Amino acid sequence: MSESAQNAFVVGLSLSRSGDFESARGALITSMLAGDPEWSPRAAGLLGELFLQRNDFAEAEPVLRRAVEAHHPEWSPSAGLALGIALAGRGDAAGAEQAYRAVIATGHRDHAPNAWFNLGTLYQQRHAPEQAVAGYRSAIELGHPEIGPKAMVNLGFVLFNDLHDTAGAVAAFQAAVDSGHPQQAGLARTNLKAIQQLAAQTKQTYEATTDDVDVSTGHGEGDLHWKTWHPKND
Repeated sequence: MSESAQNAFVVGLSLSRSGDFESARGALITSMLAGDPEWSPRAAGLLGELFLQRNDFAEAEPVLRRAVEAHHPEWSPSAGLALGIALAGRGDAAGAEQAYRAVIATGHRDHAPNAWFNLGTLYQQRHAPEQAVAGYRSAIELGHPEIGPKAMVNLGFVLFNDLHDTAGAVAAFQAAVDSGHPQQAGLARTNLKAIQQLAAQTKQTYEATTDDVDVSTGHGEGDLHWKTWHPKND
C-alpha cells in the first residue's frame, strides 16, 4: 500500500468534513490517481459522493466508475450504489438499473439490500409498480435491520396506492410495525390507521402530507422521498 495515497485520502476526508470542497477534491484526486489498490478506490468513491452532494452528476459518474472498476470488496459496491444515483440523476434509468444490479451481484451484506431498495424506488418513480414490488420484496428477504423495514413501508405504499391490494398493504405495514424500527414502525402504524379509516368511511379522498417515507440511498446525502397519505373527509 502507498503511504502517500493513504495520507492524501485522510487529508481529503478531513477537508471534506470541514466543508472545504475544492481542497478536499485536490487531495482525493491525488489519492485516486496513485493507483493504490486500497486507498485509490476509496478516494474515488468519496469524491464521487461529494459530487453527488452538490448534485453534480456529470462529475460524479466517471470517478464512481473508476471506484467500481477497481473491484474492491467494500468500496466498489458502495461506489456502485452512488453510481446508480448519479445515473438516475442524469435521467439514465437503464444505466442506474445496471449499476444497482451489479451491486446486488456482489452479495454485500449492506449494499446489496440497499441496491434492491433503490431499484424498487427507481421502478416506483418510473410507474412500474409490479417491478417496484419485486425490488422491495427482494430487499425485505435479505433481512437487513435498517433497509428491511423501509422496504416494508414502501411496499405497502405501492401495493395500496398503485395495485389496490389492501390485504397485501396491511401485511406489509404490519411487518414494519412488528420490526420495531424507530421511524418506520411509527409511519406504518399511521398508514394502517388510514386504511382502517378508509374502510369505515367510503367517501374520502387522499391528501399528501409532510410525512416522508424514507427512501434511503445508503449514503446519507441526496436521499429520495415519497409522500405518504392520510384520508380526509370530503
